[in-house]
Amino acid sequence: MAFLQSNQIGVKDIGRSVSIPENDVAKLMYYLNCVCFSVDCNDDPDIRRLTNYNNWSSLTVDEQKRLLVFCYTLSPDVFDNKVFFQNDALCQNSSNKFYEISQLRHQVFAVSTIVVAGRARQVNKIMVYKLSWIRFYYLEPMQRLAQRFTAQQRQNQRTSSACTIS
Repeated sequence: MAFLQSNQIGVKDIGRSVSIPENDVAKLMYYLNCVCFSVDCNDDPDIRRLTNYNNWSSLTVDEQKRLLVFCYTLSPDVFDNKVFFQNDALCQNSSNKFYEISQLRHQVFAVSTIVVAGRARQVNKIMVYKLSWIRFYYLEPMQRLAQRFTAQQRQNQRTSSACTIS
């Protein structure tokens, strides 16, 4: 369990405004980018490619499927109340915001490391979000992309099971 109040923790707003392309793949890449920014997991070139949301259109179908699996594995519930905190007040006028943790007091319970993909990662930043952010950048794109790949898989199965007589 994590407990956070802005008057009990030294935090520094380190967020910046970004523009995310209106595309489900780009939105999930942005979500993964937020995860990796918080827990410093961008050291792998494959992960870096999957977090470069401005180049979303260059991902192959296989990379898009890998992105879907990564995002499913690193879902918000893995980070909620550890690294991600739902807090409209700290978001101010943004749907999400990043803070650098500069000082912890005894009243605050927050994790200092988290295991991601089998490796312990240092948590130096937290992200606060509004529920609309999770819905817009994670839940809805995950659902649509999963439906798209499921439909493609069904179509491929129908095509491969068709009988051809020559």
